[in-house]
Amino acid sequence: MLLGSFSAKAQEVSPPNRLYQQAVVESDRASRLERRGKKQPAIDAYELAGQLSEASIGEAGRTGIPEQDGPPEVYFRCAASYLHAGRLLSYSRREETRKDEDLRKARLYLGMVDKIERERAQRTNAPINPEIWRVRNAAGYVCFLRGELAQARVHYRAVLEMNPTYHPAQQAIVKINELEQKQNELFTPQGPTLHKERMSKAIHDVVDTLKLVKDIVSLGR
Repeated sequence: MLLGSFSAKAQEVSPPNRLYQQAVVESDRASRLERRGKKQPAIDAYELAGQLSEASIGEAGRTGIPEQDGPPEVYFRCAASYLHAGRLLSYSRREETRKDEDLRKARLYLGMVDKIERERAQRTNAPINPEIWRVRNAAGYVCFLRGELAQARVHYRAVLEMNPTYHPAQQAIVKINELEQKQNELFTPQGPTLHKERMSKAIHDVVDTLKLVKDIVSLGR
């Protein structure tokens, strides 16, 4: 697991941080709520876990730890928490703004994890963390939920370069290609609103078919 592989380094470079411990507790609580079918409380708990992780990052910065030496574990927890919240919100048409903001933050912090790990590998002349493919997989999922199919495909191709045996990424690319072929059919005289609704439904149908949710949920644990 990515979080597990980063945890030892996180202990070395970060001071005791109660905010992050609270974020872990909230993330676990959100997961339990989701399994019990309590979607709205789960969304709130995932967002709180993300907010606590962000506060933890800010606290680490105030202690003088530069971003490049920060614990990727915290950034990844933050990204995963917002991704889970955005994933659940994507099923509601009334929460578009909230969903977009959560997914924006997920993408931001996933990018930070990728940047930190690549720069660390360059500085130490060491191989990059082999689990970094999970970050790109999550980034592909974020783009997929946002309807950014071309960018999602870029991430999933990167996943396959790092982990050629990860078949869900190949399945995602196939489905993305199929969706892009159908995009022209979704345009109607009713305008972009109906197009967006139909595209959103098509994306959720694909997500349910590929069971990508399970793959992403496991990242934050």
